[in-house]
Amino acid sequence: MSDTPEGRDTVGSVYEAVFRDLSNGVLVGGQRLKVVDLAKRYGVSTSPVREVLRRMQGEGFVEINHNRGATVRRTDPDAVRNVYEMLRLLEPYFVSWFAQFAQPEMVDKLAAVQERIAATPITDLARFRELDIEFHGLICKRHYNDRAVASWRNLRHALLVFSAPLAIGPARYRTIVLEHEQLIAAFRDNDIEAALATIECHLDGSFEQMTQQMRILD
Repeated sequence: MSDTPEGRDTVGSVYEAVFRDLSNGVLVGGQRLKVVDLAKRYGVSTSPVREVLRRMQGEGFVEINHNRGATVRRTDPDAVRNVYEMLRLLEPYFVSWFAQFAQPEMVDKLAAVQERIAATPITDLARFRELDIEFHGLICKRHYNDRAVASWRNLRHALLVFSAPLAIGPARYRTIVLEHEQLIAAFRDNDIEAALATIECHLDGSFEQMTQQMRILD
């Protein structure tokens, strides 16, 4: 990655690189983020790194202390609960719209992502989580309320970072795949009620799984 010229494209590239390392568990909770080291890692000057860290501080991924500098924020139960409470409001909103208005080709794209999810082994959690957010993103991305979509995206990104150190058990893995298939079936039938019941169960199950994992690691 070149550091000249360093404009919006460079900042965006650095943001994506840091976020990828956060969501894949390369950078972990409590780890110090030294600007010089990150700049060297990503092949840029320190300026875009500082800007990215400030942005991530606002998003809740990074903590910046005057004396200690920047650190990766540790995942805590309150943060996870807050994210899920917001998703519990937003995702049914998108799902009900999608169930009512999605064209068959839109559902076909969802099914294609689901096939890739089902073919991803549980040992490849990073890939599984990337595909999972792609699946849910297809439900949201065409909605007319772009502000709600942006809020959803930020929440889902936070969840990716918070879940990085956590495992997914085989039973939960199978349930996620099954619930995705149930969503697709509901969308094909334009069954809003079934779609809403599935997404609410899906979110509640994910929240319970994450909190259980956090208790184990505590």
